[in-house]
Amino acid sequence: MAILNDENFSEVMADRDDQKLLLNARVKNYKERKVRKAEFSVPDDGWYVLDDSLVRDIKLAKEKSRSEQLEDKLWCLLSRMGFKYLSRDRLCRLQYDTGTGAAQQIDVLAVDDECVVIFECKCADSGLPKLGSFKTEIEALGGKKAGLHREIRTRFKNPDLKIAYVLATENYTISQPDIDRLKSFNIHHLAETELEYYAQLVEHLGPSARYQFQGDLFGNQDIPSIENRIYAIEGAMGGIKYFSFAIEPERLLKLGYVLHRSKSSRLLPSYQRLIKKTRLSSIKKFIENGGYFPNSIVVNIDAGGKALKFDRGTLNIDGSPTAVGVLHLPPKYRSMYIIDGQHRLYAYSDSDYAESNTIPVVAFVDLDPQEQLRLFMEINENQKAVSKNLKHTLDADLKWDSLNLNERADGVKKTLAQELGEDILSPLFNRVLIGEDHRTETRVITLEAILKGIDQTRFMGKFTKNAIREVGFFYTGNSKSMLDRTKRILFDYLSYVAQILPEEWQRLPRDNGILTINDGITALIAVFGDIVQHMVDRKEIAPLTDSPEKIIGTTSTYIDGIKAFFTRLKDTERAELRKKYGSGAPTRLRRIFQLWIHEHREDFSPLGLDEYWRDQSKQYNLETYSRVADIETRLRDDVKDVLMEAYGNMWLKRGMPEKVYTNLVTEAAKKNRLIENEKEEKTPWDCLMLIHLREIMEHQAQWSTLFQRKYTIPGQEGRKKEEKTSWLVKLNTIRNNADHEYSVSKDEADYVGALHDWLILEDSEPIAHLSKESVKMLTQTY
Repeated sequence: MAILNDENFSEVMADRDDQKLLLNARVKNYKERKVRKAEFSVPDDGWYVLDDSLVRDIKLAKEKSRSEQLEDKLWCLLSRMGFKYLSRDRLCRLQYDTGTGAAQQIDVLAVDDECVVIFECKCADSGLPKLGSFKTEIEALGGKKAGLHREIRTRFKNPDLKIAYVLATENYTISQPDIDRLKSFNIHHLAETELEYYAQLVEHLGPSARYQFQGDLFGNQDIPSIENRIYAIEGAMGGIKYFSFAIEPERLLKLGYVLHRSKSSRLLPSYQRLIKKTRLSSIKKFIENGGYFPNSIVVNIDAGGKALKFDRGTLNIDGSPTAVGVLHLPPKYRSMYIIDGQHRLYAYSDSDYAESNTIPVVAFVDLDPQEQLRLFMEINENQKAVSKNLKHTLDADLKWDSLNLNERADGVKKTLAQELGEDILSPLFNRVLIGEDHRTETRVITLEAILKGIDQTRFMGKFTKNAIREVGFFYTGNSKSMLDRTKRILFDYLSYVAQILPEEWQRLPRDNGILTINDGITALIAVFGDIVQHMVDRKEIAPLTDSPEKIIGTTSTYIDGIKAFFTRLKDTERAELRKKYGSGAPTRLRRIFQLWIHEHREDFSPLGLDEYWRDQSKQYNLETYSRVADIETRLRDDVKDVLMEAYGNMWLKRGMPEKVYTNLVTEAAKKNRLIENEKEEKTPWDCLMLIHLREIMEHQAQWSTLFQRKYTIPGQEGRKKEEKTSWLVKLNTIRNNADHEYSVSKDEADYVGALHDWLILEDSEPIAHLSKESVKMLTQTY
C-alpha cells in the first residue's frame, strides 16, 4: 500500500481524466483479465470465460466481492458528483503520525477544492441484514482524525479544507452504542438507503447533486471564502418577517438544501419530491436560450435562533413598513431550505449563467419544520394553475410571430378563436370565454371547443417546424392576411346560421340549447370545413380568390340542411343530445349535420358518413370501450409514475399488495413461456387489469398520501375511501360488458363519458353533476 505523498500523487489519486478511464471497470460487478489463448487453462478460483472471440486472447471475469461492489458503487457515485480527485483503489494510505510514520488505510478518498471526504466501507455477505459491531473501527478512525486533518490540509495545500468522515454500510444494521460513538466522533453513517437516494439524485442532477451531499455532510459549517452579504428589503406578510433579495444561483446552491421526501433523512419533515430530470432539462434549456423566471424562489433561512444581522440603509422612508439594507446571510452549508423553486434553482447548476445571473428570493427566517411544510402545501395547493383557456389566450400572442411554422399556425388559430368572442362583428361576440373570464349564462363557449372545430378543417393547413405538409384552403403565407380572410368567412358563415335559426341561436344551455354551447360550436365549425372541402373538390369555389359573399352564397344551399334538422327536432331528442353522448357529442352532432345536409343535397357525402350510421347499432359499446381504453391507459401511466416517484426502483414491489404482485408476476411468467421473441416479453405491470389499480391505490396509506387528491370525484371529498374509489369498480364492470356482446346502456355510456371528460379532458363538471344524482345508487350497488 502506498502512503500518499507529492511524488506518488498521480499513482494514488485519479484526476477527472483518469476517473473517466477507471469508471468503466468500477461500474461493473465483476473484474476482468486477459490470458493468452496459448496459455489458457480451465479457470479456477471463481474466474470464468467472458469472451473467447478475440484473436490472441481470452477475456476472463470474476464476480467482485460484495465489499468491493460497495466501494466501487460509492466511487462511481462520487465521480459522477464531480469530485476533483478520487483514490484509485483501496490501497491508498494517509499518514497520521509524522513521528512514527504511522498511516491509515482508506477505502475511498474524495477530494475537491472545498472539501475532503474519507470513507470506511463495510458490507455483510449474509443474505439478510445483520447487526454490525463497529466499535473498533469507529474509535480507531476517531482517534486518528487530528493527525489525518493535518496531513490532508498539508498535502493538498489548503488550510481551509472541510473534512468529513463517513462509515458506509450495506446489509448491516447499526446498534445504538455505535450510533452514539459515530455522533461523539462526528462521523457520518451512510446506509444503502442514503446511497440509493444519492444515486437517484445524481441520475437527475449529475454533478450538481454534490450541493445536496455537502449539505448533509457539512450542515451548519462555514463555507470557505463565500460572500455572505447581500442587498435586501425587509418586510412582513401574515405577521411573519421576511427578506426579499436577488442572488446568484451559484451562491444559493451552496447555501441551499432541499428536504426531499424520498430520502431517508433525519431532517424532518421531508416534503419535496425528488427533482425530475426531464423537467430540469427543459428548464435548463430554457435558461440557456436566454429565458428567465421572474417569480421568486421561496426559502427558509436557518439562523439557529439568532437574529440575522441587517444593516439598514440611510435612505429608508419614514413610516414605511419596509426597509432596505445589507443582509448578512449565514455563510454555512445547509443554511437555507428551499421551500419552493428547486427546479428553477438547480436548472442553473453547471450553467454559464450560474454566477452572472441573479434570481429573486423571498426568505423567511427560522420557520419551524411544520410551518415550512404548511407553507409548501399552501403554495402547491392554493397557487392557481394556468387554465387551458388562459394558456390558449397567452399562446395566441406568444406564437403569432414564431419562426416555427406549426407554432405560427397554432397562434393564428388561437387568435381566430379569440376574435370570435371579442370582435363586436362576430355573431359569438361576448359568448366566448377569453383568458380568465367568468362563465355566465350566455358566455359558455371555450376556446378549446372552437379550436377543436378548426382543427378538423383544412382552413389553415398542416405544418412541421420548417415545412408545409398540406396547404390550407385559406393559407396565404402571411399570418395577418390568413387570419383576416378566415375570420371574415367564418363570421359570415355563423351569421348566416344565426339568421336562418334565430331562435336556436338565442337558446341558453338551461333551455337545452345546442348550437351555441361547446359541442354545437365544435360540430358547426367542423361541418363547415366539410362543406368547403366538398365545394373545392367540385370546383364550385376558389377559397383564396372568391369573395366571402360568394363563398357563403354558394355554401348556403348546403347549410340549409342544418336548418331542416332543427326545424324537426323534438324536445325529447334535444334533451337526449345534450345528455347522451358525453365527450362524443361533437362527433355525433357533426354526423347528424352531415346526414341532414346529405338529405338536402345528395351530392354531399363526406368520408365515413355511411359507415358511421351503419355502425350505430353498436354505438355505445364501441365509443364506451374506446373511452375506457383511454382512461385505463392514462390511469396505468399516472399510477406507475406516482409509484416510481414514491419508491424509486422498488416501486413495483412496494407499491402494490403482495397478492396482486404475486398474481401479476405469475401471469407474466405464464405469458412469457409462450413468447419466443424477447422483445415481446411481458412485465408484471403489462398484465395489470383495471380493477388492480383500485387495490394499488388503496394499498396501505397510498390512497391518502398519493392518490386521493387527484382521483376523488369533485363533490365526494367527505365520503369514505371505499365510496371515493367505487367509480373504479363501476368502470371495470362497464369495461367488461363493453368488451363482450352485452349492450352498454345509455346511463353507463354517459357515466364513462363523464369520467373521460374528468380524467382525460380535465373537465370535472359532467362527472360532478352526474355523481350528485347517481353516486348513492352506485355506492350501494358496488
